[in-house]
Amino acid sequence: MIHMHLDIENITENELLQWIKASVRDEKNILSRGYQGHVYLYHNKGRRLIIKAPMGWGLGKLIRLLMLRNEYRVYARLSGMRGIPRCHGLLENRYLVLEYIDGIPIRTAQISDRSAFFESLLTLIKELHNAGVAHTDLKKKDNVLVVEGRIPYVIDFGVAVTRKPGFAPVNHYLYSLASTFDFNAWVKLKYGGNYEDVTEEDSVYFNRTLVEKGSRWIKDNYLIVKKAIIG
Repeated sequence: MIHMHLDIENITENELLQWIKASVRDEKNILSRGYQGHVYLYHNKGRRLIIKAPMGWGLGKLIRLLMLRNEYRVYARLSGMRGIPRCHGLLENRYLVLEYIDGIPIRTAQISDRSAFFESLLTLIKELHNAGVAHTDLKKKDNVLVVEGRIPYVIDFGVAVTRKPGFAPVNHYLYSLASTFDFNAWVKLKYGGNYEDVTEEDSVYFNRTLVEKGSRWIKDNYLIVKKAIIG
């Protein structure tokens, strides 16, 4: 069983657990709703924290819980890495407590120096991979935050793939695939999906996988059929 005690000054584990359970029960302090569950914003004693809690029932809740535990293990591996929120613990094996990052999702952020920002983001992605972590879902623009208009932060590691040591061919294949997703996402974010503008220097990071080609084909044909039906 995974468990980590809270390590935040002036806030006790029992105090935060009571706040979390009350927020879940009363549906208060919800910052956002995602596929992993609800994200809560704790703001007290001059400190802000992010708490992620699995929601739902049955199999759906179990899957969300497993994703949160996977995310906790990823944060433990990345502990101390710049550009990654600090993880304060996994309370009762189901409530993930994270540092609050005062950033803006890249979809709406004003970036002061795009070249420098995306160079920093690329470096961060490479550092993740060097630590044996592939994010997998960087194309979702809410997962890349811009801090102070220039500093990249990567969040939400629920579907991240960690590379296992030794002989693990299936894991190593999935990790390689997920790493490719990360670099392709970087190119997409930098160029806004305008792949014809990708420079020769950046083209080395773009290698669309069969999975991505297939999903794109499905999306394109769905839109064609939808347009034909609706007119």
